[in-house]
Amino acid sequence: MAAVYKGMATGDSAVFELALQGRARQYAMVNLFILGVCFGLSNLAGALQTTPNLPFDGTYALLTPLIFSTAGVISMSGAMIACVLVYWAAARAFGGQGGFGLIFDLIGSAIIPFWILAPLLNYALRFQVAGVGRILILSGIVASFLWSFSLLRQSIIVGQGLTKTKANIAITMIWIFSVSAIYVFIP
Repeated sequence: MAAVYKGMATGDSAVFELALQGRARQYAMVNLFILGVCFGLSNLAGALQTTPNLPFDGTYALLTPLIFSTAGVISMSGAMIACVLVYWAAARAFGGQGGFGLIFDLIGSAIIPFWILAPLLNYALRFQVAGVGRILILSGIVASFLWSFSLLRQSIIVGQGLTKTKANIAITMIWIFSVSAIYVFIP
């Protein structure tokens, strides 16, 4: 299992081959769960910063993080569905075979950078960060964005059979559409 996760972090083609063979679903589900928990905990961190009276003692020491984590898993599951649809459209537009289950597994195998990107981006957009903290968060966002771009590109090359040029264009279009959609829904 450690070798699979190392391959996911580095973009090893063998990991995306697992998705083609139908053997990556359990990893995709675990990765989505971890992403949701990380996202939920970023909301918890922001809530603790802005709401000092948030119940966080006694029974609430477990219940409050559980509520935020559950909300994060639900939010990231919705985001994953949207990402699968956008990825599918891009793959089909550039000649890939598509396949929603396959795409879910491919994205789920490339999701490790999003464990960092989604919580940092959420925290930066929703909560006040100043000074050195802002620079650190923005640096983390940029680094994890570049890492995620690389892994998603590798997933679409291996999983959909696209050339590197088509994969770069497809992933760029996915990011542009996704950022545009996020912008529309942020108040």
